[in-house]
Amino acid sequence: MQTYGQAMPDTKPEEKEYIMHAELKNDALTFMAADGNSEHQVHMGDNINMSIVGTDEALLTKYFNGLAEGGKIDMPLEKQMWGDMFGMLTDKFGVHWMVNISVEKPQQ
Repeated sequence: MQTYGQAMPDTKPEEKEYIMHAELKNDALTFMAADGNSEHQVHMGDNINMSIVGTDEALLTKYFNGLAEGGKIDMPLEKQMWGDMFGMLTDKFGVHWMVNISVEKPQQ
């Protein structure tokens, strides 16, 4: 993680410890996130869409269904015109999610 204060020394004192860049990775996924600040205020749930992208259909379908529990599916996870599986939901906390299951490209 990197704070606004680390990246931009002229940051307002009250915002120096806010997170500017955060990244969480595993073998299949990467999440990136940041705090809001006075220029980019946070309104919980409607200010972002979290996006999960990968090629493991079983795993990402499991994540989609798990996040949908207690929430609302806004767009079912299904094949789209660009060839990938894609769906959107709002979880039980009001956070919006997009899940894209990419078609693996053959090795050349």
